[in-house]
Amino acid sequence: MKKQRSFKLLTKTTSIYLIFTFIAFISSAFFLIRETDKFISKDLESSYGRYEHRLKRYIAEGKPIDRLHTDVQQLPGDAASISQMSPVYSDTVIYNSGVDEMQRFRKKTIFFRVHDAGYRAILLLPVGDFLKLRDDIFGSLIPAFIFLAMGIVLFNYLLSGYFFRPFNRILDIMKTYKVGRGSGIKKIKTNTSEFIRMQDLFHQMIERIEYDYSNLKEYTENMAHEMQTPLTVIFNKTENLIADESVMRKNADNVKIIYEETNYLSKMGNSLNLLTKIENGEFSNAIRIETRPVIEKQVAAVEELARLKSLTIDAALSPEHQIVIDPFLLDIILKNLIRNAISYGTGEGPIRIRTAAGEFTISNYGPPLEVPEEKIFQRFYRNHNSKTSLGLGLSLVKKICELNGLAIDYSYREGQHVFRIKEAV
Repeated sequence: MKKQRSFKLLTKTTSIYLIFTFIAFISSAFFLIRETDKFISKDLESSYGRYEHRLKRYIAEGKPIDRLHTDVQQLPGDAASISQMSPVYSDTVIYNSGVDEMQRFRKKTIFFRVHDAGYRAILLLPVGDFLKLRDDIFGSLIPAFIFLAMGIVLFNYLLSGYFFRPFNRILDIMKTYKVGRGSGIKKIKTNTSEFIRMQDLFHQMIERIEYDYSNLKEYTENMAHEMQTPLTVIFNKTENLIADESVMRKNADNVKIIYEETNYLSKMGNSLNLLTKIENGEFSNAIRIETRPVIEKQVAAVEELARLKSLTIDAALSPEHQIVIDPFLLDIILKNLIRNAISYGTGEGPIRIRTAAGEFTISNYGPPLEVPEEKIFQRFYRNHNSKTSLGLGLSLVKKICELNGLAIDYSYREGQHVFRIKEAV
């Protein structure tokens, strides 16, 4: 499943604010342009009106129109109908010799009547300065928005380190929090209402978790302790039955089943209790350990058991191989993997233990598992065709590796079950 892309809250709010600001700037630009066009049109129309009034008065006084600088023509036809014709507007560019450049003009063609004659006049007014002002207004808004956006982004970036510092510290506390160690967590000082509320809710959650954990831990420990007493009694009584030959002749199978199941139940209780302690981080004495003497010690402890199953252990150990881990947890890993190899190994070949720089492997010969490879570390996993489950041993090893920055994997190749442990990347 593709991971959903996420964004910081400040990035989202800044982006939305910039979009809103951009829309506001563009809207303001079009509004200003429209108002500028209205102002230009109103100012020009006022000038046209004065110009037209002087022109009509000039013609009404009977003065010759050929002396005018304005293009005025008398039109044949009905003067009344000519005067009803609408004015025509257009923009044009005319060369101005005084400044030696082309200038923009607004041209208005008007139709009017003086006495009983109809006339057409073309009025020209310069609009270059007006249009330049309008274009400058529009052109300055885009750079202004760019500088404003850069300022907002930079300002928010600088402020985020200050305003969000308590938030990030609260997140760090949340990240490092472990069950059973919540009593010493102090509140971060902040005057931001949202951060205060989040922190209060976090501490309320911790109190509930710690309370539930304390009750559950007490119950688990009490149960584990109380179970051991009757199990020990059953175990001892079963050993007495085993020693009784008359009982064994009649009920050997039943006694054996009781003995094995009692032993399994006792080990399972201890393993569950140990797994709970590991998950709660109660083993924190991690040191750098040279594994060769530790592995040799574990191998020596099980050699007799291996010989009873006609198995040999071939150990090629590097003196350079080291692991940072609690020594007690390393013993648990080695005991479970080595005893697992002895339990399921066959005489087709030796149990091989190898260490090299940054890697530990243990393999044993045996038939393929009925369990999928990806399920082998799942606690109490049971195949549909099997009456027994995997138990806790490999799950315990997996959990220890995860909590100590180690990666463990399993594979089956060339008739061998291979477990490999190395430092996680």
